[in-house]
Amino acid sequence: FKAAKGVFTMNTILFLLCWISYFSTYIGRQNYSAVMAEIIASEGYLNQACGMVGTGFFICYGAGQLVSGFLGDRISPKWMIFTGLTGSAIANGIMSLLHSPQSMTIAWCINGLFQSMTWSPILRVFAEYLPAKEQKNACVNIATTYPAAVFLTYPLSSLMIYLWGWRSMFIFTCTFIGLVAVLWLCLFSFLEKKLEFQRQQNHKELLSKSSTASEKSSSHSIPVCLAIFFICGSLIVQGALRDGVTSWVPSYLSNTYHVGTSVAIFATTLLPAINLLGVYAANFIFRKWKINEIQTSTILFAGSLIFLACLILTEGIHLVLSLIFFSLVTSCMMGINLMLVSFIPTNFLKRGRVSTVSGILNSTVYIGSSISTFGLGVVADLFGWSILIRFLCLFAAMGLVFCLCAIPEWKKFSSTLG
Repeated sequence: FKAAKGVFTMNTILFLLCWISYFSTYIGRQNYSAVMAEIIASEGYLNQACGMVGTGFFICYGAGQLVSGFLGDRISPKWMIFTGLTGSAIANGIMSLLHSPQSMTIAWCINGLFQSMTWSPILRVFAEYLPAKEQKNACVNIATTYPAAVFLTYPLSSLMIYLWGWRSMFIFTCTFIGLVAVLWLCLFSFLEKKLEFQRQQNHKELLSKSSTASEKSSSHSIPVCLAIFFICGSLIVQGALRDGVTSWVPSYLSNTYHVGTSVAIFATTLLPAINLLGVYAANFIFRKWKINEIQTSTILFAGSLIFLACLILTEGIHLVLSLIFFSLVTSCMMGINLMLVSFIPTNFLKRGRVSTVSGILNSTVYIGSSISTFGLGVVADLFGWSILIRFLCLFAAMGLVFCLCAIPEWKKFSSTLG
């Protein structure tokens, strides 16, 4: 490995290991969203009953983020991530055996708790083992796990449903995550020894600057607390839009355009194709315009509001047109997630609190996710899909207001970070 050139450096191999590990967790949560329309159609469950399964996951994932964020600064990421992957694999295997929304909700809640053990430790791995100049690039590139997972999960689920039924998707996911868990444990054990010198260098740098940073921030605790409060509000909206749209688009397309569920699920693969561009577009705006993370998120919320308004105006005209606007909305949400969940915590690296801050912020995303996954199903059952789109517009407007409120408070504190 010492002689490796080009892309196959130690740091790159470490990043790729983190990428495939986090990618596998997204497969292990998006698979339910991908097959939900088929479960509703084939099993005869209500929208809100199946929505509760996803809501249970997001509640447990969000609550688990608070705990794992705290533990992630204190327990080895190797064992936290391995435990999370193993537990998620088992929970997915159990899902393939269940026959009621109630039992599925319990299994998916357990899945959420185990999956919450992965994100914060991964950010800690970046902070401890990668050079400072590579850390933000790692955050940008690992954000591609979400669109990549959706891009794979939806067409694969469509194929699985066509060939063997929706249960086969959970069997596949159980096997895949289990293999990744073994890969993580073996390869990370090797890499952490090889990269120990880099970890020690990063640790010394943090110690040398953390005391100065603490002195600077002591007089700015109120602005940063207010900023974090408004950021959390923005992230609740971001989670509601991102996961709400992703979860219900197949059902929306199936009901609005009267196509089969397998066709609607397959068509939804357009979302991640554009989402991937959204991640890099957000990073481009952030760097090119030299604005901060919250200002970038404000622009993206404004964009999502415009796209949702266009969706209302063009509703029912053509399936592809609806898909394009949905894709643009979720792309904006992916960019916001990059700015607020991945970039904001890196400002706390020198205080040794990257995992804790990440856990707090990421947990609030899934408050929104849990509200929307269940709530949008209720809205669809009671009022129809047209009213649901208008609810999404209201969410986007709320996110925009939260970001506008956070900008001045973050500017007051930003001089003490870095």
